Amino acid sequence: MKLDALLEALQEAFPFKELNPRPVPVGETFITLPPDCLHRAVGLLVERFDLRHLSAITGEDVGDEIVLLYHFWDNQGLTLRTALRRAEARIATVTDLIPGAALYEREVSEMLGVTFEGHPGPQVLLLPDDWDDEPPSYPLRQRQEEDS
Repeated sequence: MKLDALLEALQEAFPFKELNPRPVPVGETFITLPPDCLHRAVGLLVERFDLRHLSAITGEDVGDEIVLLYHFWDNQGLTLRTALRRAEARIATVTDLIPGAALYEREVSEMLGVTFEGHPGPQVLLLPDDWDDEPPSYPLRQRQEEDS
């Protein structure tokens, strides 16, 4: 992966967004994007750099936000980071660009309550059929005081 060219292309695609690239000691670079830029950024990685190896999508509830990390790999790591408001945890699916993202998105949806708009098959993946979801509960979400 030509990281400098990739960073330049992302900055050209989003000229008014601060991407904050930061390398970490294990050959990984994190780029922070607003949620409305993520789908286009993944499209750029696929079309211009043939970067299709999405190794995982992980997420974390950090209070008022759900942080999503899209982990790519091509001889080194590239992670696209975005944060969704917890109350409105919605983002466009990337399954139209990387079909293998379907399982990762289903897992994040089920565990953190993120809606991946346009996902082709959002059915339950991990939780048992008798999971109590009235009101909806997500195993990896922090309990909020108003939830108690």
